[in-house]
Amino acid sequence: MSGKRVSFFALGLIAATLLTLGFSEPPKKPTTTKDALDIAIDDERHAIAFYEAVMSKHGERRPFANIIHAERRHQAALLAQYERLELTPPPNRWADHQFDVPDTFAEACDAAIVAEIRNGRIYDDLLAATDDEQVRQVFQNLRDASVERHLRAFRRHGSGWTEVAKKELTDRQKQQKKIADNARHDMFGKLLAELMRTIQKEGTDGAVDVCAKRAPEIAQEAGKQHNVKIGRTSFRLRNQNNQPPVWAALLVDERVNEKRYLADDNGRLGVLTPIKLSSTCIQCHGDPNQMSPALKAKLKKHYPNDMATGFKINDLRGWFWVEVPGNEN
Repeated sequence: MSGKRVSFFALGLIAATLLTLGFSEPPKKPTTTKDALDIAIDDERHAIAFYEAVMSKHGERRPFANIIHAERRHQAALLAQYERLELTPPPNRWADHQFDVPDTFAEACDAAIVAEIRNGRIYDDLLAATDDEQVRQVFQNLRDASVERHLRAFRRHGSGWTEVAKKELTDRQKQQKKIADNARHDMFGKLLAELMRTIQKEGTDGAVDVCAKRAPEIAQEAGKQHNVKIGRTSFRLRNQNNQPPVWAALLVDERVNEKRYLADDNGRLGVLTPIKLSSTCIQCHGDPNQMSPALKAKLKKHYPNDMATGFKINDLRGWFWVEVPGNEN
């Protein structure tokens, strides 16, 4: 692979909702020093809880075993600022959270890489949100620890996901790309065909059932047929099970609008392909005020945490992602 590759994990630094892999929710914009401290301590507590979950599954191994102590010191530094300013910290919402820890240690490190990158970005934003010099100094120290030390340690143990330009794909990767494209084409074709048949027979309400029930099954069928992992994801999810794989997380944060390719140290290839909202889908993803009460009720039933409305035709809706196996398979 070309020496001109750009490290994937040096890209996009925006927070997103990836709770199942241990990533925290996107923070609200702080308006006071208290808001900023609340966001900071929430993210540090999130890191502690996720790293504890990783060690529970994979053993007390470095870098988690030593970095978790640093995260606890970070929490203590923030609590000291609450005490100095006579403020009350929020409850720890991560104390009993159940994380879906990746099956391999390398992939757990990949998740930690994304979390640390986002942590650094959060502190970049928080530094602009307070004029209190002592708080700012704490934020700067914690940001530097994440970006300059923690990130480097996790990268040494991760999968090595790296973005590859299309023109730099090797012959083997071009074959993997073909497999990925075929799998995506089959999945999209079958899903669209079922949607159109259902809409013609049952109307838009029936399409909600197809997306809720059949879409995951169609993805599994395409994955099995082509020996890949495949799915859909978005920066505004309707189905919370459609989280992106860790290698795609930061590109989803960036809302990339063109096809992107990534490879890892084991020869896997990931392909991320944008989805533009079509006229077929606008009825369920457009303006909620234009939806019938029956349709809104069905969406609420299937997707109580739906964030996927308010789009317009040709808007970036999300992405198809495909992961083609490499040397280990």
